[in-house]
Amino acid sequence: MSEASGAQGRWLLLDIGNTHTVAGLYRADGRQEAETRFRTDAAATADEYRVLLRQLFYDRIGADLWQVASRAIVSTVVPALEAVVERACKEAPRRVEFLSITAKLAREFELAIPIPDSLGADRLANVAGALSLVDPPLMIVDAGTATTFCLIDEGRRYIGGAIVPGLETSWRALQARAARLFSVELVRPETTVGNTTETQIRSGVLQGYEAMIEGMADRLIRDSGLSGATLIATGGCTRLIRLSERFRLEPDLTLTGLYQYGRANG
Repeated sequence: MSEASGAQGRWLLLDIGNTHTVAGLYRADGRQEAETRFRTDAAATADEYRVLLRQLFYDRIGADLWQVASRAIVSTVVPALEAVVERACKEAPRRVEFLSITAKLAREFELAIPIPDSLGADRLANVAGALSLVDPPLMIVDAGTATTFCLIDEGRRYIGGAIVPGLETSWRALQARAARLFSVELVRPETTVGNTTETQIRSGVLQGYEAMIEGMADRLIRDSGLSGATLIATGGCTRLIRLSERFRLEPDLTLTGLYQYGRANG
């Protein structure tokens, strides 16, 4: 690791999703200094990303991000943006070391699946983050544009999972098919039993989504044989739903995993 990557440098952690990007600024010892969230723009240029990140973090730390950051650890499910962000880092006033996480860089766990490279970078980060917090076996639910389930056995092996449409993805699809639903605001109903079209939609979309997660968790644990697994939930949509107390909420799980990747690949 370079001198700039050490205790004096800051690490920019970027989780670039299909809909939103979460960015965190961390000290090399793992302490978070700032976090921000913005809508992902797949058409943005390197200059635009560099300016946007500078502005967002200046509001939070009162300093120029590109003068304090020494490393950028990135996960993205938008392939076109990897090169864009890498260029933004390399052309910063102080060159920022760039690391894009991949299956080949996994150090703390094994990918016990036929095609390891097929696992998304965000899920790789989630596994690394979860294993830094709790002992396996465990299951991770990431409620984002897609809702993903990841299973890790006692031997720290990722053994598989499931992918289903996310809450907002399902909501948008329903709106697109039924014109009268555009005026319904997606807020939590007071009861599962709706007595108007609006409250029934809210119940079905929100509480139906919760039931899907709870039910899929039961089936995945049963079929994998991972009884006693710790259940961890993360992702932007966890702010809209209420899961049972058996789920441990970790809103910064992906950033935590990116930090762990940075430590293991310094």
